[in-house]
Amino acid sequence: MPKTDVAVDTVLFDMDGTLLDSTPAVNSTWKEYADRYHLDMEELLRNAHGHRTIENLSRYIPGLQGSELENEVKRFESRILEIAEEKVRASESKTAVEGTIVPMPGAKELIAQINEGKDENPSRRAGWAVVTSATSAYANRAFVLAGVADPPAAFVTGDMVSKGKPAPEPYQHGAKLAQVADIGRCIVVEDAPPGVASGKAAGARVLGLRTTHDGERMWEKGADWVVEDLSKVQARWEGDQLVLTIDSESKP
Repeated sequence: MPKTDVAVDTVLFDMDGTLLDSTPAVNSTWKEYADRYHLDMEELLRNAHGHRTIENLSRYIPGLQGSELENEVKRFESRILEIAEEKVRASESKTAVEGTIVPMPGAKELIAQINEGKDENPSRRAGWAVVTSATSAYANRAFVLAGVADPPAAFVTGDMVSKGKPAPEPYQHGAKLAQVADIGRCIVVEDAPPGVASGKAAGARVLGLRTTHDGERMWEKGADWVVEDLSKVQARWEGDQLVLTIDSESKP
């Protein structure tokens, strides 16, 4: 498929697996929980990503309810951050450390291209927002640790919605916070099937990444484009219009 130019009002990015890579720390945390609660680790790795922690824990550890469940959600996400920060402290290197939280390929560059246009003309809309299944306590800290960019004004976390992905509410809320009247003018960027389904259900166009799952699963959920990672996407401003150039793979 040739490169495609797409005019867009706002890009609604998922966070983990899309803008930042927390996979080693997340998987280490799931391993601890799998050992503690006798869970199927392969099942967790295959299907947990993209859902809110509260939904995953409710599904895989049904004995957790009420305040006990809420507290376990906090412990789970805090443990991810602890593992990442422990890796940083244990390393003498100031570069990316295995097991920490770092930017995904192309993420910093793409956000910088969007922000550059905003810096040149402050009257332009921000151009991007984050819509994550993580709680605010985890998401805000993880975003800072990764160093992708300063957090955007429109930053939707899992505890801001009543129904998480694959329901449409997260991305609908993201478009609202970004002050976009027509979500069809947005592009959702996702690495997980539940997120692709959420974006499509909300009425957005969706760009799927192969950073976590294979492209076939992205296409199956209705992705409009699929790329390896964000290094295959470029952004520029034409006047007040944000334009993405997407080097998409061909649909099978």
